[in-house]
Amino acid sequence: MLTRQVTHVAPWKKEMLQRLAELIEKHPVVAIADLQKVRSSQLQEIRKKLRGQAEVLVAKNTIFKKAADTMAEKKPHINEFADGLAGSSLLLFTGMNPYALIVFLNKNKVRVPAKAGDIATSEIMIPAGNTGLQPGPVISEFGEVKVQTRIESGSIYVARDTIVASVSDTISAKLASLLSKLGMKPMEAGLSIVRAFDGGMVLKLEDLVFDLESYKSNLAEACRGAFALAVETEYVQPETAPMIIGNAYREAIYLANEVEFPTSENIEDLVKQAYSEMRLLADAAGQINSEAAALEEPIVPTVAPEQKPAEVKPPEAKPPEAKPPEQKPPTAKPPEVKPPEAKPVEAKPKEKPPAAKAPEAKPPEKAPAPKAPEKKAAVKKPVEKKRQEKVEKKGKR
Repeated sequence: MLTRQVTHVAPWKKEMLQRLAELIEKHPVVAIADLQKVRSSQLQEIRKKLRGQAEVLVAKNTIFKKAADTMAEKKPHINEFADGLAGSSLLLFTGMNPYALIVFLNKNKVRVPAKAGDIATSEIMIPAGNTGLQPGPVISEFGEVKVQTRIESGSIYVARDTIVASVSDTISAKLASLLSKLGMKPMEAGLSIVRAFDGGMVLKLEDLVFDLESYKSNLAEACRGAFALAVETEYVQPETAPMIIGNAYREAIYLANEVEFPTSENIEDLVKQAYSEMRLLADAAGQINSEAAALEEPIVPTVAPEQKPAEVKPPEAKPPEAKPPEQKPPTAKPPEVKPPEAKPVEAKPKEKPPAAKAPEAKPPEKAPAPKAPEKKAAVKKPVEKKRQEKVEKKGKR
């Protein structure tokens, strides 16, 4: 004989199932937070701060999965979201954006002492300075975590800043004990969203991790680039209109100054510019006049080099200075004199060629030209007389 086995369900479970179904239908966002290492006092504080913004509820995973199955038709993919539940979890039903909820929960995290087996959420550093601990067995604990110390004034001093744990490192029992003795609270305790459901989308942990500061900087850079592009292309918007009008005004003033077109806005600039140019011109003219006065010579127009001697100096003073080197040919011609057969009368015309060559070096207007050969001819006359006497003696013989 077959008997039907009737299962009895506790009334509180039915009530919880019905309440969860109502919350899923009412709120568009459902989030799951990890309850590990969350203190009850902290949980009560978060509930107070979220009052009116979110419903916080702790329920068994099996009951929530059944409630999600009942709402699968109204909320697509809610059952897939419920399949990811594992361990002790806290359910949050809200209308807030999941990322806004994450930011809110991160701001409400508190610092707590580290325990053995905890995973470091950030870099842990023991700072240099006085620890306030008296020398004793605790010195060996510093040595085990590779922290250099010294004894000074009856206290243990840390020699320099030392990093004892990096992100995601497991905290050992010895390190947790030392950090507790130093009064350090390196761990962050609070709710962390591990999974979220938002309007039919299932967001996993990797989708919920983001760097808020980098998003802010990227958004600010994009905003600056868009604003600069709109101003450059003169795309008028309430935000860009003041900048575009200001640029147009500055360009108009610059153009008016360049073409010296006086207006009520730029007349002062034009007067200042003309005044500065006048001062520069006056300074340049004064400098030229001072340089001309320093030379102490009259300003004469440029003259050809051959005409300068006739204008500056009289012709009488220059022959003795300039002509001696030009009258070298007479000194070189004595060897041309013929043997004794030449007559004394023929020797005189030979002395005249120097006088005839002098005008080639100097214009015929100058009087001193014929004087120079007379002096040298006077010097050479005794030699010629001696030659004539010798010729006469030979003729007598």
